[in-house]
Amino acid sequence: MGYLESFHAQLEKRARGSLISVREAEEIQPNAKKYLAQLAGKGQIEKVTWGWYWIPARYKSFFNFLAKEKHFKALQKQTAAGVWNGDFVHRDHYTVAVSDPSYARALKAFTRSRGWNLTVETRDFASFEYVKVGELYVETLEETIVDCLKEWAFVDAFASLYENYDSIAWNKISRHAWERIQRSNARVGQVLRYGSSIIGQETANSGFPATRANISDSFVRRQVDEAARKVAELG
Repeated sequence: MGYLESFHAQLEKRARGSLISVREAEEIQPNAKKYLAQLAGKGQIEKVTWGWYWIPARYKSFFNFLAKEKHFKALQKQTAAGVWNGDFVHRDHYTVAVSDPSYARALKAFTRSRGWNLTVETRDFASFEYVKVGELYVETLEETIVDCLKEWAFVDAFASLYENYDSIAWNKISRHAWERIQRSNARVGQVLRYGSSIIGQETANSGFPATRANISDSFVRRQVDEAARKVAELG
């Protein structure tokens, strides 16, 4: 077996189905940059963007690709909410967070070439901010609810809350209570308490708070009211 074939076999063993950077490949072989270009020219691997390649493997879906892809990434925001609330609001746009800006660019380029609508954000996750669900890392339930509320994804947030009400660690949410809803003066704690009380009232569930927090912004209040009632009706 020649040097190129040996290098290709090592790539397959280490990163089949995954993106790999030239820097990572140089840990296998110092001449990796040259060999990667040669393999791409032969169609045995795929160049994704400057400094990054994909080692081909079959995948069944977007999420199956993410599971095979070996770099750290976590589903977040509305995409994470789909995990926690049983895909209450189906979306064909996905959001993940990664920690490496270079990998973020490569992942964006690769998914764009496959026609997937993906937003990749660079973010440092603390270990307590994500959990493993199946084969993928997912933003925790509490972080997901807060993120969705802050981005006006009220239905996603309340559906996640409704489906997991008894298992929520409220202390993890309360530390975000004073954070603002984007482009408004409303706060996470106000919106969460207001929406929760409506769900409790509509479903006759005494476990939800009985009193509503005040939301002075009438537009935010209407949006929260509508979202909470939709979750109560369809949940």
